[in-house]
Amino acid sequence: MGVKDGFMGASMFMKVAFILLVVANLFSWIAFTTTSWGYTDNSSVNKPGWGLWRYCRDDGSACSLLDGTRMDWFASFQAFGIFGFVGLSVALLLVILFMFVGSCSGNGEVKMASLILCFVGGVCWLIAVIIFGAEFEDKGDNEFGFSFALAIIGLICAIVAGVLLIVDGKGGGGTSPA
Repeated sequence: MGVKDGFMGASMFMKVAFILLVVANLFSWIAFTTTSWGYTDNSSVNKPGWGLWRYCRDDGSACSLLDGTRMDWFASFQAFGIFGFVGLSVALLLVILFMFVGSCSGNGEVKMASLILCFVGGVCWLIAVIIFGAEFEDKGDNEFGFSFALAIIGLICAIVAGVLLIVDGKGGGGTSPA
């Protein structure tokens, strides 16, 4: 069973769920690694940006690590960001196994695990976004960045992919063993 055969043999719902999970993972990786969740001091040219792990000036001249921070809200934001990131990554891995690996093709347990992880990852990212949004807006002259938006788009894609996997299961879709 090749990649082309696996993709062509999958149901339409599975194909769309796969593509949505690829997009969700791409956006999740970008949001997880960049310092553009939010910007402070909007009046300056070199506005500092916040990420999950660093606080940096635009030119990179001054960065501070945020891992191990004593801000409880930020530690919660990081924790849920990690759970969301890992959940979406493993969900995509399981869908890839389900679609493209002969021994996992059509395995309902692999599909169910990926479905659950779509929702767990999406909900964890949602909680991370809510925590950051609620705490960050209280800090004065702040503006949300593109990483914040990408996390929102990624979590929506993941949840929609989970719904499509449910619909695919009810319709008896999936790939047939080769």
